[in-house]
Amino acid sequence: MSSDNPLKILKPLEARFKCHDANDVFMKDITSFGMKGYDEATHVIIGCPQDQGVRRNCGRVGAAGAPTAIRKALYQYKAPLDHAGVRLCDMGDVDVLGELETIHERQRRVVRRILEDGKRVLVFGGGNDISYPDARALAEAEGEIAAVNVDAHLDMRKASEPHSGTPYRQLLDDGFLKPENFHEVGIQPHANSPEYLRQAQDMGVNICTLAMVRRHGWMAVLENLLPALERKPFFAGLDMDAIRASDAPGVSALAAVGLTGWEAMEFAAGCRHGARIFEITETNPEHDMDGRTVRLAANVALSWLYGLS
Repeated sequence: MSSDNPLKILKPLEARFKCHDANDVFMKDITSFGMKGYDEATHVIIGCPQDQGVRRNCGRVGAAGAPTAIRKALYQYKAPLDHAGVRLCDMGDVDVLGELETIHERQRRVVRRILEDGKRVLVFGGGNDISYPDARALAEAEGEIAAVNVDAHLDMRKASEPHSGTPYRQLLDDGFLKPENFHEVGIQPHANSPEYLRQAQDMGVNICTLAMVRRHGWMAVLENLLPALERKPFFAGLDMDAIRASDAPGVSALAAVGLTGWEAMEFAAGCRHGARIFEITETNPEHDMDGRTVRLAANVALSWLYGLS
């Protein structure tokens, strides 16, 4: 590894616990941590534990604690009998010192390097603003890409500085994503500016509202969405506030109605073979109930890694 390797800025996890029962294996027992297992890994986890973009967007803060909380839940789950060719390595967290723009640049460099090393990336946010450096890294590594944002919000706002409501507008305006290759799914119009909805439609962005999901059925939506995404290397982002509050109460922007937790897992499983990056954002442990949202985020991660049993 060269001295300018961006992976060196990651903060590795300090401990790994061993399984005591050979017949009762946990996720932590089949995961490698840090550079020791990186070269052999097919899938790499990184975290970005910050919510500066949420704060700038006047949301309720707390998502900075999500990467640690999701990992705690994930590594307490049982390992699958069939690893499906997945060799998982957790590289720890991106350094979040400094302003949001500085953090985004670190995130972009790290994700691009992992992608260029031929691996798939599972990203735990943090705020949804990291969709910009994550999807940009994929575009820089692969050229023309597709992207899907499963979310109650478009996140296509214009602002004087980036925040959790701007990442996809930044990607479109900066030329890293073409509107026709971008899919917004689960959008709730009452939670979005009518002007930004109009702008997105005029640009040619593909929009599937929550009402359309309910009208046509979630599996029908996925059966149309996934083939369109898979024509190009694609980025998949799940903002946990796309999920109804009864299933995901611990998010940055609570949604009274939304997708179910199982539907979120079906989305992740559908992206399993195609998405180069799968990103889970806006989990907020400070506002969670009984770890419900954190555990769901861990289940979504497992669904992307191994599918649904």
